[in-house]
Amino acid sequence: MIIVAERINATRKSIREALEKKDREFFVHEAQKQEKAGAAFIDVNAGTEATKEVADLKWLVGSIQDDVEIPLCLDSANDQALEEALTVYNKKEVMINSFTAEENRIKALLPIVKKYDALVVGLAMGEGGIPQSVEERMKLVETLVKAVDEYSIPREHLFIDPLVVPIGTDQNQGRLFLETLQAIPQTYPGVRTVCGLSNISFGMPNRRLINRSFLALSIGFGLHAAIIDPLDDKLMGILFASEALMGRDEYCMNYLTAFRAGRLNE
Repeated sequence: MIIVAERINATRKSIREALEKKDREFFVHEAQKQEKAGAAFIDVNAGTEATKEVADLKWLVGSIQDDVEIPLCLDSANDQALEEALTVYNKKEVMINSFTAEENRIKALLPIVKKYDALVVGLAMGEGGIPQSVEERMKLVETLVKAVDEYSIPREHLFIDPLVVPIGTDQNQGRLFLETLQAIPQTYPGVRTVCGLSNISFGMPNRRLINRSFLALSIGFGLHAAIIDPLDDKLMGILFASEALMGRDEYCMNYLTAFRAGRLNE
């Protein structure tokens, strides 16, 4: 499982305030905690104010990248902010989050992805928003896959997000997501999947219980990557156990390593 650490997101009050102060030490500490907890990518989102995002994202990348070993995931819908951040980015691998199946987003972002040989997240949504059936979402997935093919971007660089919609708005959304999740690699070998897990529980009580249960189900349905908080020990414990149970952890070494490190809290 590829863990994209979600905590450096300017929609969070503490992150927004630290960004306004340009508190580099705060962000380095936050990134290093997430790396130590098992993240494979550090997501960086500076998108609270459109007028400041270009400079803020570039500053964040420059402030964090030399103090962690793992690569970053640049999380922005602002193409100028992405381009500016990538001019100072110095790691071999980068992920960009995200583009949709809309023609204008494909034409705006995929040349950047191609130029920097980036991994990219594609959202299963178009001009009409998020479809309400597996079949409709898969039509948009087809558009995303064809787009990366046309730009000669390897399918292995594409991570499809089938999109998690809160079950509080529609009890069928969890099942719809899981069925779409399963269909993607079956239909398009090489393409991987990712999701922002915590959306599933929005508006519900005891959100962490729902998130943990949904992560286990998603791993069972083949999820490749998740945008999560790696500092949630119980969530990470579910991840390690689910990977072992699905035969995705050779000799259960990741599970055993986490146990020996005291990270598997019941």
